[in-house]
Amino acid sequence: MTGLYHGELLSIYTSGHIVLLITSQASVIIVLIIIFSEMLEAVGHEFMEEFFTCCESALAEDGLLVLQFISTPDVRYSEYIQNSDFIKEYIFPGACVPALSRVTSAMAAASRLCVVHLEDIGIHYYQTLRYWRKNFLNNKSQIRALGFDDKFVRTWEYYFDYCAAGFKTCTLGDYQIVFSRPGNVAAFGDPYNAVPSTY
Repeated sequence: MTGLYHGELLSIYTSGHIVLLITSQASVIIVLIIIFSEMLEAVGHEFMEEFFTCCESALAEDGLLVLQFISTPDVRYSEYIQNSDFIKEYIFPGACVPALSRVTSAMAAASRLCVVHLEDIGIHYYQTLRYWRKNFLNNKSQIRALGFDDKFVRTWEYYFDYCAAGFKTCTLGDYQIVFSRPGNVAAFGDPYNAVPSTY
């Protein structure tokens, strides 16, 4: 966090898929960084602009917003939002796996935030899903001991396979994006501070 804020960090708040780094200045709470991990899918297609408006209003002027979210390819998104699928029906009812273009257009329409870093880690999620499936099945007896039946186990086994196939074939992506306001040198430090002013 070098260069982000030189005051006292009051707290780090975590709740499920959300992390906030909070400080204060002159008795005003300042949110330095908001991190949402795989939570954007619960916001919904129609509320993306409102989401970005809320995030920007909560952030310090030199704050950062970090999102990690599963994505649908742009070419399939219109069809996706009009139809149901296994995930929306049985795993995360009402979820919306947004296209990257939907996220960035909502950001541009509703905030001054801009993308400063973007990475698609979806290709790595295939292996992650395989490990989740393996660990889940290795603990099947403990899961049944909690009162879950064979249908529950089969549903989640299918979920892991379904998602793994999506990531392996790149029909699902998983983006990590850092957003900031334009000209936010304070958040990243000055990359030119070691460059001599004269040649």
